[in-house]
Amino acid sequence: MRVFAFLLLTVATLQAQYYDNYFGANKVNYTIFDWKILETEHFEIYYYPEMRELAERAAGMAEEQYVELQNLFNYSVKSKIPMIIYSSHLHFQQTNVSPFEIPEGVGGFFEFFKGRVVLPSDGSTYHFRRVLRHELVHVFMTSKVNRVLGDHRKLSHPGPPLWFTEGLAEFWSGDPDFQAEMVMRDATLNNTLVPIRQFYRVEGTYYMYKLGENLLHFMAETYGQEKILLLLENIWKSDVFEKVVMATVGKDYETLNDEWVYWLRKRYYPSLSDRDAPGAMANVLTKEGFNTKPAFYRNADRDELYFVSNRDGYTSVYRQVIGQEEVEIVIKGERSHDYETFHFFKSKIDINKKGELAFVTKSGETDVLHIYDVSSRRVTHRYMYANLVGLASPSWSPDGDRLVVSGLSKSGNSDLYLIRVSDGAEDGYIRKITNDFYDDRDPSWSPDGRYIAFSSDRTQNGWQGLYNICVYDLSTDRAYFLTRGPYMDATPAWSPDGRWVMFTSNERGSTTDLWVVPFSNGQSTFVKDIDRTGSSDAPSSHEPKRFLNLTTAAFDPVWINPDEVVFAAFDRFSFRIHHLKGVSRRLAGLDSVSRAVTDWYNVPWTTPRVTITQSNTKPYEKKYGLDFVQGAFQADPVFGSGGGAQLAVTDMLGNDQYYFLIYNTARGTSDLLTDWNFVVTKVNLNQRTSFAYGLFRFKGDFIEIGDGGDIEILDESRYGGFFQASYPLTKFQRLESSISVSRFKREEAPTILPVDGILVSNFLGYTVDNSLWGPSGPLDGSRASLALGYTMDARRSQQNYYTVIADYRHYYRLTLRSAYAFRTMVQWNDGKNPQNFLLGGSWDLRGYPRWSIPGTRFFVINNELRFPFVDALDIKLPFGGFGLRSVRGAVFLDLGSAWGSQITDGSVVLGNEKFDGVVGSVGTGFRLNMWNVLVLRFDFGKMFDLRGYRVGRFRLPGNRDRFITTNFETGGNEGFGGRIDGTLLEKRRWSRGIFFQFWFGVDY
Repeated sequence: MRVFAFLLLTVATLQAQYYDNYFGANKVNYTIFDWKILETEHFEIYYYPEMRELAERAAGMAEEQYVELQNLFNYSVKSKIPMIIYSSHLHFQQTNVSPFEIPEGVGGFFEFFKGRVVLPSDGSTYHFRRVLRHELVHVFMTSKVNRVLGDHRKLSHPGPPLWFTEGLAEFWSGDPDFQAEMVMRDATLNNTLVPIRQFYRVEGTYYMYKLGENLLHFMAETYGQEKILLLLENIWKSDVFEKVVMATVGKDYETLNDEWVYWLRKRYYPSLSDRDAPGAMANVLTKEGFNTKPAFYRNADRDELYFVSNRDGYTSVYRQVIGQEEVEIVIKGERSHDYETFHFFKSKIDINKKGELAFVTKSGETDVLHIYDVSSRRVTHRYMYANLVGLASPSWSPDGDRLVVSGLSKSGNSDLYLIRVSDGAEDGYIRKITNDFYDDRDPSWSPDGRYIAFSSDRTQNGWQGLYNICVYDLSTDRAYFLTRGPYMDATPAWSPDGRWVMFTSNERGSTTDLWVVPFSNGQSTFVKDIDRTGSSDAPSSHEPKRFLNLTTAAFDPVWINPDEVVFAAFDRFSFRIHHLKGVSRRLAGLDSVSRAVTDWYNVPWTTPRVTITQSNTKPYEKKYGLDFVQGAFQADPVFGSGGGAQLAVTDMLGNDQYYFLIYNTARGTSDLLTDWNFVVTKVNLNQRTSFAYGLFRFKGDFIEIGDGGDIEILDESRYGGFFQASYPLTKFQRLESSISVSRFKREEAPTILPVDGILVSNFLGYTVDNSLWGPSGPLDGSRASLALGYTMDARRSQQNYYTVIADYRHYYRLTLRSAYAFRTMVQWNDGKNPQNFLLGGSWDLRGYPRWSIPGTRFFVINNELRFPFVDALDIKLPFGGFGLRSVRGAVFLDLGSAWGSQITDGSVVLGNEKFDGVVGSVGTGFRLNMWNVLVLRFDFGKMFDLRGYRVGRFRLPGNRDRFITTNFETGGNEGFGGRIDGTLLEKRRWSRGIFFQFWFGVDY
């Protein structure tokens, strides 16, 4: 019950009265990095010693890209660009530059306020360079747009839309990759293209990136490359980007969209003459969700398929008997520490003849290789290695005793490793078989156990991000090329008889198809020894053959038997697993396809490098800068007006953070100099245990409820300090503790005694959260917290009590988009003069005025059925339009009660000394996600009273008979309150009227 300034606090400072438990997955800092800075002409490269070579290459590539972008933008960035790099995505996920959890698919980001570029290595030098280029485009674009707007004094301009900023970053990062081709071809052929005016429908998604990139390619090809830069230089001409496009190319969105769609159809429709949809060539086995990485197991008389899927929102391993539609979850992912994350599109799974399933998940700081016995349904082995941060795509040897995996070291290099699986002394023994900066991935063991096929960019075209299939001969420890040329050859799979290797391949500018290459033991099949730089080895006479020619893209082929294969394919914006029969007949009818190869031989390639020396490198020194500044203004019918500001200052890595809040709550000029409130907070995130401490001072009007039930507005002052610490046990669990000490004074009122003391409060809490969110709230999983506290007055012993707070929430998935949500919460204060809790409002007991039911103890039970209401609603107006997406409906039942209070006034009882039944409400409503930032919730329904007494009018000072909330709480639980008139409740009857509540915030 604090004024608006108190609600703006970034940490819970007054935990003597309230413990602010919060949920969410933890961002765990497992590693303390020894940061260094490499300075170049235009960059400051932040790196740690284990990745020195990667830092040298990153600096060289950055300077190379800077010169190219300088020419493209016709602009130079004035200050040095800070670039923070990590040797793996798992390290990258620990960055504190962004406060948010970084998903698996994020390859890097540009932080706009300080201009920081943050990106990891995934083992591929080409991919690292492309992401680097993408983020540098953002740097140049942001700087140039700010300069253009500043020159024309357009300081409040919204800037270009997200589809343009991300589309341009992709467009100027290089030619479209096969994934862009795959997405755009699929959307065109299936008539699912999103019109330009409706790009907001897919804003922030991968699809939006590809739409923006493709549209800019069309504009450059149709109207000239110079128009793209002119769009940036004309940005000042209008706040509406469509008008900027009109001023630049002379076409509105409607006309431009028609031309773009026609251009795409001319490009892709002819492919239907010689290509087929995956579903027309093979039987579709999986139809729900995204399904990838199939593995086959012959279990007695059943053919079982194991695969990775996110069909229920969590990524897990599933099992399906081929020929049946039922699926079964084998490994539940993303719910526990052991299986935090499956590398959905990166890591294959494999199963041997013994029924041992090998798969990789993130678990803590590194990846872990798991061996799961499908018959006993338990994990038998777990392997993790201190020098390997990432693992991917395990493949079993034919005898089932060894595995080959792709491993990513702390240096950022990806190599192949052999692992022995046994229960003996050599269990988990690992040996590296390739050792360089080239990217080696997708290993596959031959049926005779002699060879390992893999995909590598160590080819002549590797610097362009192209890969060929190589074969490692374990008998000679030599590796050879099996395919050659400017292609993206990946995911090799051996036929059961070892005569064929099937793989996916694409030429530049096309999607991936299935190919095969004949194989026979002996080097006559190999193209060349990869360790030689000459061309002495004659090319093989066994050329690859195109096995399928698809309209979209195929991935991860797996042989069931010599006549059947399964593979994943992208179709209708989904990944499905397909089953193809008649393989041997199709192989017999294939003709060799001549693949373009020009003077091919193996030439080692490298990238530009900036050598680290003593003169251009230095240890990391904290350099602080402003992160954000925001103002706030309050207009309240009770408290009057007020205003203040908040700002944050952090170091370059985001590990040290300072927050400053200042606010004035004066109701008149006489209080202007005295009623200043402030909070100064220091947050340290440099290690696994994060902590915060600070000082605060509050002065102004506060609400209290007197002995007669009247609300009193009192002048109170409070100052002191606090300390908080949080230790994440795992991504899903954490321990928290806090202590605060405050000196406070509160004036006397007719029904309230004065307070003058020193309040000391201690809390210890435990929180767990593995919930899965939908557009407006959790749909699956559970969340729970338990907090224990003790509060005392160290000066006069006016208060001395303990606190217990328990909160449990579970979400029962009913369908993919609907759920039953249940919450029960208990808060309990007991001891000498314990503080009242306050029940009521849209956060706990909907329909009741906010904080209208006091008591030292309370419980609340919320039940809510969540379901889809409106998926898409587009409203066109004469001057434009807007759309609503993912509107969700709800039906709810709330029950609760508060007691332990002795606040009475004749027959009017707002709280009861003893428990005397419950009150509640029932109703319905809808929720709307607003820009993925906050949720608007509108509820309406009826209240009921199951207690043995009447609830009367709720009185405000001045004998007001209405409780009105009009303040907006940023990031809080309840925003713009509803209004309830007249008598609220009568004994054991429904309320006289319908309540409504309307709020912004975070759902429960």
